[in-house]
Amino acid sequence: MKTGNKFHTRFEKATPKTKEEIKASCEKIKSDKEEFDIRSNGNHIWVELGEKKQQYFSPMLHLRLIDADDKTFIKGEFAENPLLWIAFVVTQIASAFIFLVALVVAYFKYDAGWNFNPELFLMFAMVTVWFVIHLLSENFKKKGKRQIEKLHEFVDHIAAA
Repeated sequence: MKTGNKFHTRFEKATPKTKEEIKASCEKIKSDKEEFDIRSNGNHIWVELGEKKQQYFSPMLHLRLIDADDKTFIKGEFAENPLLWIAFVVTQIASAFIFLVALVVAYFKYDAGWNFNPELFLMFAMVTVWFVIHLLSENFKKKGKRQIEKLHEFVDHIAAA
């Protein structure tokens, strides 16, 4: 499965295999190679690259197996590393809070006729932080593209009849 230029987070694939056969394929891959870290629970399978190949920007893959008449649907969703995602969210929330506090203080200083240049600088710095976080996120998506292709190959392998 080829990935386009855009980072697609969801996909669906049909296979004639049953859920048990797909899980058996995953277990076989897990025991043969240490390339993937595979965990499963019920109809859900989580796949990450092995510790040797994993980076802080490495994506995770969540697969959900759904039975149909004579086939099984594999619904996949890519996700970021949870620790990295939490760091980005906390940084964005903190910078938004600092921006709003600086805005309120700047307004009251302006209203009182005082110098409010430090607050303007702080607000500009927080907007810069937002843009830097966005650029970092896009860069991490580009770096993780090869790993996403490997995870797509993994899904193609376990779905092959």
